[in-house]
Amino acid sequence: MDELALQNLPRRAFGVIPALRRYELHYARFHQLLPVFEELLAARGENLRVLDVGSGMGEAKQFVDTLTRSPIWSAIEMNPSRAAACMRLGYAEVNSTIDLERDPLPYPDESFDVVVASHVLEHLENASFVLGECFRVLRTGGAVLVGLPMHFGFVAALARLRYRLRGRKPHGHCHFFSMRSLRRFLAGLPVKRIWGFRVFSARRQLPLEDFEWFYRASTWIGTRAPWLTTEVIVDIRKPA
Repeated sequence: MDELALQNLPRRAFGVIPALRRYELHYARFHQLLPVFEELLAARGENLRVLDVGSGMGEAKQFVDTLTRSPIWSAIEMNPSRAAACMRLGYAEVNSTIDLERDPLPYPDESFDVVVASHVLEHLENASFVLGECFRVLRTGGAVLVGLPMHFGFVAALARLRYRLRGRKPHGHCHFFSMRSLRRFLAGLPVKRIWGFRVFSARRQLPLEDFEWFYRASTWIGTRAPWLTTEVIVDIRKPA
């Protein structure tokens, strides 16, 4: 959905961003980052440095800056129109020349307090390398916050088979995670928490996402049974 189309929508998701529904679960992927940001802002103060990998239209920044104190944001975004939108939103730096499929992140070790990679890694054949780079540039005690789509095991297996046989569609997925394969992918990393929040989408068909009780029910299920959801967030911390 482009920026003009969003501006013409009547509702604002979580009171922040123009959207189809008031509690649109599509944007919960950003709203659900808030507790981690609030925790680290309380511990580290206003100069919290954040790297937004694959920043899109800057939705993560819009949610965090609107609903809590504003950290200092940098972004990596290859799409020119999205990179321009991020600059207008006030990112301190937007890097649009890095090819995540080939290049390491252009930052020294321990440069950021938070690294956000929301719905990025599933598009990259070298996802493990990129996740390692996110962890490398993270400061001690900081958080890498990874958003990923999820599938039941047999659906993920069929999707992986299709990918092996037919290859990747333009801008399509390379990785198809079930909870079991996600835990294998994350093996050896200090994962603090995995939680989900969308069992199914009522974005267009039903008005459920206009009701807070539906959002709270979705997050309650996602906290206790993330394998039932279609989307998860992984919180990875860098120990001292």
